[in-house]
Amino acid sequence: MINAVVVGYGGMGKVHCDFVRSVSGLNLYAVCDTDKVRRQTAEKDFAVRTFESMDQVLEDDAVTLIIIATPHNSHAPLSIKAMDAGKNVVVEKVMCLSVAEADAMIAASKKNNVMLSVFQSRRWDSDYVTVKQIVESGILGEVFLVESSYSWYGQPGGWRREKKYGGGHIYDWGAHLIDQAVNMIKSEAETVFCDFQYRIWKTDVESYFKCLIRFKSRLIYEIDIGNILHVSKPRWYALGELGALIKRYIGVDEKVRVKTHGNGVISDMEIECVRAEWRDYYVNISHVLNEGAELLVKPEDVRKGIVIIEAAIKSAEIGESVKLVDYI
Repeated sequence: MINAVVVGYGGMGKVHCDFVRSVSGLNLYAVCDTDKVRRQTAEKDFAVRTFESMDQVLEDDAVTLIIIATPHNSHAPLSIKAMDAGKNVVVEKVMCLSVAEADAMIAASKKNNVMLSVFQSRRWDSDYVTVKQIVESGILGEVFLVESSYSWYGQPGGWRREKKYGGGHIYDWGAHLIDQAVNMIKSEAETVFCDFQYRIWKTDVESYFKCLIRFKSRLIYEIDIGNILHVSKPRWYALGELGALIKRYIGVDEKVRVKTHGNGVISDMEIECVRAEWRDYYVNISHVLNEGAELLVKPEDVRKGIVIIEAAIKSAEIGESVKLVDYI
């Protein structure tokens, strides 16, 4: 049985607690938060012990796994501190804020012979899994354009509205959609162009961004995210030499519409979404730590997304495309 401590009892902290509780081989041992009210809430919600500092957690030899669910800017230092104490680590996305931090985290994992993984939960989104399968199936022919969008209208809240904590869309939803891109496309990303817009809300983080990733296969992957859109774009659109697909909304309920044209025959179909669950991420973590199974979300793979994020930020600053070779 793996004793797990969730560090940070905000919105995602509770999500992690729920998943740990639901998976065989994992035990929700404790919650850590510097805020007394949050500790009291965790005690009430899960009837577990609580810690008020990371040092207390690291001093407890019964703790095997530490789950970091704190603001983005703390992910790297807290993860490295935990691994240097011999603890396995799951860190919330975004993994970290720079390629240098990613490299330091991976080095700490190897040096201390402990597991490091990132909660890239949206690899288990039903719409993503379905679109990925359709793209890989070949029914669209060679796919040369994928558009991935998520948007809404509303003010940002909490620490996510402040740059100093690693707030902003590129590190939040962007970390998910960029991770999906590098895992869907069987080619290496080559260049990135990105533009940030700072409109409507009085914050120092972007309210909208568009990122164009060009892969060596010549496929263009377009990502746009924002919280200033009164009318949202479709969640997915993909175009291949033999057809196209569209899915307007996130989730499993709406089917994916696919239209193809091959051998003189036009096919217009709707494909049911594959059912996938975020919980399966933690099923894998349990299998890794208890049975020595292969880790599904490896930090080296997540690092590819951090490379793109860092290059995208640079592109937005200089207003030009950036070659990823300079960041690898």
